[in-house]
Amino acid sequence: MTVRKSLAVLAAAFGLNLAATGAVFAEPSYEARAAYDRGVAAQQAGDMESAVTEWKEAAKGGHTGAAWILANLYDKGVGGVSKSEAQAYEYLLIAARGGQPAAAVRLGEIYLEGNERIGLKRNYAQALKSFEAASLAQRADAQYYISLMHRNGWGTPVDRTESLRWLLLAAKKRYAPAFAELGRIHMEGEGVAKDRIDGWGYLMLANRFGDQAQRAATDELMEKYEGWMKPGEKEKALEMADTWVASHGGT
Repeated sequence: MTVRKSLAVLAAAFGLNLAATGAVFAEPSYEARAAYDRGVAAQQAGDMESAVTEWKEAAKGGHTGAAWILANLYDKGVGGVSKSEAQAYEYLLIAARGGQPAAAVRLGEIYLEGNERIGLKRNYAQALKSFEAASLAQRADAQYYISLMHRNGWGTPVDRTESLRWLLLAAKKRYAPAFAELGRIHMEGEGVAKDRIDGWGYLMLANRFGDQAQRAATDELMEKYEGWMKPGEKEKALEMADTWVASHGGT
């Protein structure tokens, strides 16, 4: 079973987000690969204690997939392990260094906020480094975070032009938070000319492509800007949104 397939199986088993999309895994040792495979076999046999033991051994040998599984298990406290943010962080480090972009994004989020519970202070420089590493795999969430860091001057000088460039890259992948941010900055005229039609259109796209939580956040923005819209502008915004979708392929 390939790493990608085994991660998919384990994700289904535990309800975890173990996608390997875009990952460029470092090559682990033969011993680490063997330990990882033994862990998968143990998990499939219902022996999670042995599975975790084997995956820990594999992670020590540089097996990125094993580290990513363990990071998710400890993050959620499932698979027979107790929830531990400290352990999840340690395995995230191994996974990210091994080329797992989703792990790099998660690390970036931790550095962005800090975590007093594990004695980790906010570190914008490390956050930006992690997001930039993940962006090499063309992850929209990493590109979105880089945009925010340039826009707000977190770990880097304020650069709204650079921020907009990253934001548009994320939006091309139909990442709802990027659309929502584009809507906000066009409504506010933050580094761009104020444009209610484009702003509302981007918010409509955020609602169209977002999940439940993302749509809820977008709804809050739309409620804020509802009174700004003039008669006929929402219809034009819908045309703008439809045109964007048509020009970027798909429905």
